[in-house]
Amino acid sequence: MLLKRLRLRNIRTYEDGEVTFPRGVILFEGGIGSGKSTLLLAVEFALFGLGNERGTTLLSLGKNEGEVELLLEARGREVRVHRSLVRTRRGAGVNQGALVAGGVKQEECWIDDGERTVSYSPREMKEAVLKILGYNEPVDPKAKSVIFRYAVYTPQEEMKEILAQAPEQRLQTIRKALKLEDYKVARDNAHTVARDLVKRAGFLMEGARKLPEIEGELKDLEGAMPKIREEIEEIEESITDVEVEIKGHKLEREELRGRLEALAGEARKGAELASSLQEATRRISSLTTGISSNKERAAGLRQRIGEITKTLRRPDMTLEEAEGRLAEAREELNRCTRSLGTISHIFSSYSTLVEKRVCPTCSQRVDTEEFRSKLEASRSELDKANAERSKLEGVVRDLEGRRQAAVNYNNETNSLTGLEDRLYDTEEQISKDEEELRAAKVQQEGLERKVRESAEAAEGYKAVKARFDKNEGEIEALEGREEDLKARKTGRESDLRNIQTQIEALREERAGIEANMARAESLKEYANWLEEYFSLALERIEISILTAANREFDEEFGRWFSFMVEDPTKSVRIDEDFTPLITQDAYEQEVSNLSGGERTALALAYRLALNKTVQRRSGVESGLLILDEPTDGFSKDQIGKIGDLLRELNLVQAIIVSHERELEGAADHIFRVQKEDGKSRVLPVNT
Repeated sequence: MLLKRLRLRNIRTYEDGEVTFPRGVILFEGGIGSGKSTLLLAVEFALFGLGNERGTTLLSLGKNEGEVELLLEARGREVRVHRSLVRTRRGAGVNQGALVAGGVKQEECWIDDGERTVSYSPREMKEAVLKILGYNEPVDPKAKSVIFRYAVYTPQEEMKEILAQAPEQRLQTIRKALKLEDYKVARDNAHTVARDLVKRAGFLMEGARKLPEIEGELKDLEGAMPKIREEIEEIEESITDVEVEIKGHKLEREELRGRLEALAGEARKGAELASSLQEATRRISSLTTGISSNKERAAGLRQRIGEITKTLRRPDMTLEEAEGRLAEAREELNRCTRSLGTISHIFSSYSTLVEKRVCPTCSQRVDTEEFRSKLEASRSELDKANAERSKLEGVVRDLEGRRQAAVNYNNETNSLTGLEDRLYDTEEQISKDEEELRAAKVQQEGLERKVRESAEAAEGYKAVKARFDKNEGEIEALEGREEDLKARKTGRESDLRNIQTQIEALREERAGIEANMARAESLKEYANWLEEYFSLALERIEISILTAANREFDEEFGRWFSFMVEDPTKSVRIDEDFTPLITQDAYEQEVSNLSGGERTALALAYRLALNKTVQRRSGVESGLLILDEPTDGFSKDQIGKIGDLLRELNLVQAIIVSHERELEGAADHIFRVQKEDGKSRVLPVNT
């Protein structure tokens, strides 16, 4: 794993900050309390959440929300992880709505792998990060990552605490770091399971005491079954006899039912036949009356047709011809009337001139003689026109008479045709009614015969019905007896099934007890195997792993201590409990007798040895190492060796947090952490 970029907002003294992590040795320097360690805590929070920390230790005072976003490279790909913190509100104060202090919880968590962004709960987020990093360890949301804390980053103070612990407590911590707790847990679980198996075996064996009682019950029940089977056979024979008798009666009943249905059908037809006979009689009467009435109507129509035929005369002109000639005569009369009006006007004008001798238009005197001749000529024309009009009026009157004669002829002809049609329809109806009357009389005779037959069938139905009712009573009695026999059979069969069920249950119980006894023996064997073989094997495996780890740890521990403390008289090693032992001139020396720099070197060597051992044992080869104040108490010469130490470790990326400026020579990249007005900033320093 390598770190690429860290962004913080409202995290401790960082209001809004961003840090880019290059490869190589990175030094974050600054005064105590400037915010250096906050960067490391933010990295750990982004990866694994709060763990056993409280959110109030990370969220800036007075802020209601904050966030951390970390870009990292893990197993060949870039991943961006993001976590946020939110202050929970417990209420508001009475002055200016001030918030009462509450808790802090994680809220928004997501991971972006370059292809998609997925949101998680805090627990799911930690599980996803462990999978990305390849850390094979249980997910405990209330604890830090064990592998990360011991293989990548362990605060120096925590490492000093390990050295100061009692041997048993220190060994327990080392076992946890090396994941050897799993073997102890497995042994404890094996002991627990073995005890439970022994208890279970004892419980299973308790049922063996019931076997004699079960065998006795089985013998009694199996002895009662033959007698019940014999009773059932006798009942079945009686049922068979009754069923044969019932079958004979039912055959007779079906025969009687067929006869009853036939007679009932005939008897039920009596009312219908009587009603049909009445209807046929009424129809005959109605047809007879209708025929008589229609014959009278036909005689009247013939008389009227004869009268019209005697008086009907064809006119000398058709209606179309009369109307055509009448239209021409009226047009000629209208023309003559218009011409007469013109001539009359001229005659009136001449008469006025002759009488008054003055022109009404120009008021000049006129020659009366000249106009007298014109007046006479116009009078002659007026007389001719009046004579012509009188002649034309006579022609119009004549043609109008001819037209009316044609209209009257047409009306009489139409009336005659209508009467002839009515006469035809009436005679046709008479013919149909006479045919229907003959059929109705035939139907009347047939219905009278059927009414007599229906009355005879009704009498026969009564006799057959009496025989049928008696047969029904006999069948009902036999079926009642059959039901009683079947009920007895069902009861005895139920008794037999109950016995069989009890036998099966007892046999199953016996088989279960026998199986439990066999199971108990198997459980005892399993418990013995867990106690005598499995637990011992786990213990040997654990000792083997712990011994190998101890050997690797001891080699690394001595190597790094000798690298930092160039004193040939001093050497270090660890015992079987991973307790550091210091030897000077072949004499053991107490840790408390070491100088401050030597104790720091001892802690750092212990931490580096643990780092390498945990990496190898966990299968996680990390190119990243984080050192928090690793040189506390070091001399300048020891501080100068840090660069050589890091190069010896051959790391891709090393992050050092320290207030020692002497470490600048060991760093490839330097960042200065400053705090101004309570706000921290990270500034790169040119190297």
